Amino acid sequence: MERGFKSRCENIAKGLRLELGLSSVDPLPPCFLSAHLDVPIFALTEIDDVDPRDVHQLVSVDPNAWSAITVSVGEREAIITNPNNKGGRFSTDIMHELAHLLLGHEPSTMFFMTEKDIALRGFSKESEDEANWLAGAILLPREALVFLRSSRKTEDEICNDYEVSRQLLQMRINVTGVDSQIKRRHR
Repeated sequence: MERGFKSRCENIAKGLRLELGLSSVDPLPPCFLSAHLDVPIFALTEIDDVDPRDVHQLVSVDPNAWSAITVSVGEREAIITNPNNKGGRFSTDIMHELAHLLLGHEPSTMFFMTEKDIALRGFSKESEDEANWLAGAILLPREALVFLRSSRKTEDEICNDYEVSRQLLQMRINVTGVDSQIKRRHR
């Protein structure tokens, strides 16, 4: 990641909350952001044009093989999700896909389904890493983590309020160093 990228992500997270009338520490649910960005979300099982054998393969045979994908349908973007992913995993999947759009990532590969005017995209490792970082920053901005950890909210409360997994919460606590900052303040 380029120098300053992580700070830029925190600023994007703060800016989105401001744009949506939220405080800098309010949760920002991915479905709320996707509606604001006019990017609809569909579970794979909600799409009529997909061959039932493909749905079965992607949802039942190997349910953990994929999370979500952003597709271009004509001039619009849409997110298709794995219906097996719920809760925090679902939130992270959606926010990751929205992060690609917010960052203006160019796909490294594209597959066209010309009969349906749909384009599927793949991204480079660097773009994937950037989307992961921005998704985490939007879901759990550093400023919110400082506020939440200082207010002694439990991890379960934070995960429920912010619709995130414990794994993402722990990762964001570790990479932002908020617990160390709070400990230094209390000394």
